[in-house]
Amino acid sequence: MWWLISVGAIAGAGAGWCARRTASTFVGNRTVRCGWCESLCAAGVAVTVWCGVLGRDPEPALLPVAALFWWWCVSLVATDWCARRLPNALTLPGFAVIVVLACAAGRAPAALVGGALLATVYLGLHLCAPRSLGAGDVKLALGVGAAAAMGGGGAWVWAALLAPTFTAAAGCVALVRARWRRSRSTPDAPSSPNLPHGPAMCAATVLALLATHLP
Repeated sequence: MWWLISVGAIAGAGAGWCARRTASTFVGNRTVRCGWCESLCAAGVAVTVWCGVLGRDPEPALLPVAALFWWWCVSLVATDWCARRLPNALTLPGFAVIVVLACAAGRAPAALVGGALLATVYLGLHLCAPRSLGAGDVKLALGVGAAAAMGGGGAWVWAALLAPTFTAAAGCVALVRARWRRSRSTPDAPSSPNLPHGPAMCAATVLALLATHLP
């Protein structure tokens, strides 16, 4: 088991390197720091493989699928965090690939319904408050909703609920930090936090799917 987890960590590091290079093509002059994409993907793929080994029905294609999924998520997280955007070149093809994988696993109806439901919810929120939820979040909801639905209804619900919870918690921390900086007369302290929602969506989906693989 440990050799497979080690291979997963190495494959994840490679996926993280690719994710950093991918994000760098979308963030313009801003720099994606070296190391954190590789570390996150290495740990993520290793944990995913570990959960798959412990699961009741280990899948032989888990390692390459996990590396691909973590590359996609980390590419989106890095791009949204650095540039506050979720490119169509990542969100929509990602949804298409997830649907193809769902078809191969015999879970296409669940993936399509899950993606459509979450995207519909996000579309309604975007129309009501376009400044708080962008169109890129709506498109990303297709992919993460489809991916979460492949883990079952429970995974989909947890992914849908955890994403806004993570963003709200991060917003509270950022708001407290901004007020503390203003109290110390820091001139460049922002008056209100401007946090991307994409990282929370990806993190919630990953955690929900990992929980479904545990025995």
